[in-house]
Amino acid sequence: MNSSSSHISVETLVDLAEGRQPAEADLGHVSSCSKCNAALMQLSEVIRLMRSDQSEVAPRDVLNAAMSIFVPVDRPGLRRLIATLTFDSFNATPAFGFRSSLPTSRQLIYSAPETDLDLRVTIENEKCVVAGQVLRNKCAPGQVEISGATGSAKTELNDMCEFTLAPVERGRYSLSVRLDDVEVEVPELNLTF
Repeated sequence: MNSSSSHISVETLVDLAEGRQPAEADLGHVSSCSKCNAALMQLSEVIRLMRSDQSEVAPRDVLNAAMSIFVPVDRPGLRRLIATLTFDSFNATPAFGFRSSLPTSRQLIYSAPETDLDLRVTIENEKCVVAGQVLRNKCAPGQVEISGATGSAKTELNDMCEFTLAPVERGRYSLSVRLDDVEVEVPELNLTF
């Protein structure tokens, strides 16, 4: 029994739950104290469940892949945010009195907590040029990378948090912006207009 209180210590209750030989005074206390008896019953049930557990441990590679979704391996502690599309000029209706034509440029705005990405996509020589600006309190220095099945490109942010990526083929891409404290990702950037 614990001298600082009138109840049995957790360590002693664990010993009782695991079937180790208790002191006679501890057995007497458990039988007369409803609080200690309830704690002993809970510990016994937890130990029984742990011993009967048949679940298998996931392979190391699967665990590492799952963990890398949330914390990039090369930059531990980096917050990862997914940006959502909040504006697409491709879906905007033309102004009254103007004729519509095939677009040669497109503006996309993606938003994440504390960060907006203003992207401009233009067609040059049948390829897409993605340029833009990161809108947040502190963004430079940083890197912007676009990658997809048809190609990839990477560049640095300038002092105004602007960037222009090398031309890429039309297709579906992901875009990521890596800053000191956060990585903002656009998981699906459709450059097929």
